[in-house]
Amino acid sequence: MFLNNQNQQRSHLYSWGNWFSLTNMLVGLFLFTIYWFADPMPQSIIGKLYMLMYSIGHAGFLFFLGYLIFVFPITALNKPNIAKPWASFVAALGITFLFIDALIYSAYGYHLNFLSLDYIQNDFQLLTQSLPTGFKVAIFLVFIAVFAVELVLANALWRNLDKYRQILLKIKLLPVVVTCFVIGHIAHIWADLSLYKPITRQDNQLPLSHPMTAKTMLSQSGLFDIDEYQTKKQLTFDLSSYKVDIPNFQFSCFSPTTNFTVTLLESEKLTVEEISQYIQQLDTGFAASQHWSPLTSQDSLFEIISGMPAIYQDQFNQMPNVLDSALLSTGVNSQFINLPSDTRKWSSNFESANRVSSFTAQFSYYKVNKESELAAIASKAKQQIIIVQAGESHEYGAMLVKGELVQLPTITSNFDVLPTLLEGWLGCSFQQSYGKFGQNVFSVPRQNNWLVSADNEHIYVWHQDVLTKIDSDANMQSVQMVSQQIAQPPVNATLARAIQFLKRNLVEK
Repeated sequence: MFLNNQNQQRSHLYSWGNWFSLTNMLVGLFLFTIYWFADPMPQSIIGKLYMLMYSIGHAGFLFFLGYLIFVFPITALNKPNIAKPWASFVAALGITFLFIDALIYSAYGYHLNFLSLDYIQNDFQLLTQSLPTGFKVAIFLVFIAVFAVELVLANALWRNLDKYRQILLKIKLLPVVVTCFVIGHIAHIWADLSLYKPITRQDNQLPLSHPMTAKTMLSQSGLFDIDEYQTKKQLTFDLSSYKVDIPNFQFSCFSPTTNFTVTLLESEKLTVEEISQYIQQLDTGFAASQHWSPLTSQDSLFEIISGMPAIYQDQFNQMPNVLDSALLSTGVNSQFINLPSDTRKWSSNFESANRVSSFTAQFSYYKVNKESELAAIASKAKQQIIIVQAGESHEYGAMLVKGELVQLPTITSNFDVLPTLLEGWLGCSFQQSYGKFGQNVFSVPRQNNWLVSADNEHIYVWHQDVLTKIDSDANMQSVQMVSQQIAQPPVNATLARAIQFLKRNLVEK
């Protein structure tokens, strides 16, 4: 009789654990809706159905997997007084981490994982730095509240298991979850084969989401030509399906008291170091820093003048021009000298270039081959920025700045020029953030942990002196700056944050 009671209790406990995990799956599915709104909603009906079905199946998979790994071994002890609070603790911890992960994914575009534990603390601090100091305490209190609710649920389910099981069986919850799981993976195999973007672009939307890939499975079976697939998938970074979403910002600026010149230099005969040293010898008022710009001179000029990534060039004429608006509001004219012909198509739209004014914002480009050619460039204005373009993408250029500096950042980028003009020279103040990609170099410097840029063929990410180049097939090559030795690429967390930052102003048409 004693053994029968033990077996009956064990059977009851196993059944309770299964239904307890399934109940928590419904909570997880509710949290999954946060991920839905973190990315653009699929436009097609098939994409929306897939998102719903895969979410249901994946939520069931995650919580059942958590039950098998963390709870089932405890239920095997056949001690309900231990199993119930432990399962409640695991469920509360999982739900809390899922909530935090959803916040981080919404902000940075990547998920917490054990391969990026060294980034979790930093990124969570970045996420909460603008929130009240009691936010972390609030998260802890939320965990306690969820734990308490889980304890109540666990005990209620234990006492009324048969009744609760009949309700879930009647609505056929378990078959629905299993069906959604299977159909979701089959749909992904089809989408992966046919390059159906409304489905494949959701691959990384949910945590621990690694759908079965047709590329790997079929290429290994010999039934699939992987080279033909790669040829079909070979694309440049085409933004024709996107539009740039930049609002017309409200701001006020002060009239300047001096001209400002921005010059991009390139040389085939002089090194970056030689140009920097000679300019500083000509004028000791220049401060210099390493400058990261892996792009061509034309793409660099666009980033310098617009403050936007080079891949936005085709959409520039449809975007609000913050710099031109600021120059017009302060009565300053703009000048563009010696720019390449391909660059003039968007610089010619500056209305401030058509006016006469006492002060000027001048942008120019020169190829220099002798040091003597630098004298006229270095003596142009009291406030100026000279950028020396590197010869190769894996080399550093230089930024030389003259003006009222606090201290230059250790490394600068093309994106720092526009904030410097707006905030440092014109003293502009904005009612809300204008979404700048760089920083004002006349202010207290912020040291960059990573930088990102892109042209029509590659995305470039700089992180801890390593350049990572990503092509349109997501192939990565990481090299040490200057030495060009093969390097370990950054973890996915850094790459995801950089790419999310790069495309933050893009929305689907």
